[in-house]
Amino acid sequence: MDLVKVLAQLRDELENLDAAIFSLERLQHEGGARKRGRPPKALSELRKAARAGLDAGRGNGHEHPDEPDRAPESPPAPEEP
Repeated sequence: MDLVKVLAQLRDELENLDAAIFSLERLQHEGGARKRGRPPKALSELRKAARAGLDAGRGNGHEHPDEPDRAPESPPAPEEP
């Protein structure tokens, strides 16, 4: 058995376990901040207002900052016989 190889594998596994423990501890501390269920009314109103502000700045959604403004295209007129 190659002892150096076993030690290297154990060190790698230790790094993986340390990362997993760190992630779980962080979730434990941050998990209490967010609760499940319906958010308070004030929070939902703030989110709604923020979304309205973002939507107002978007225009019709078909604009691109690099393209010049132009009139919308109208369908072609039907041909008369």
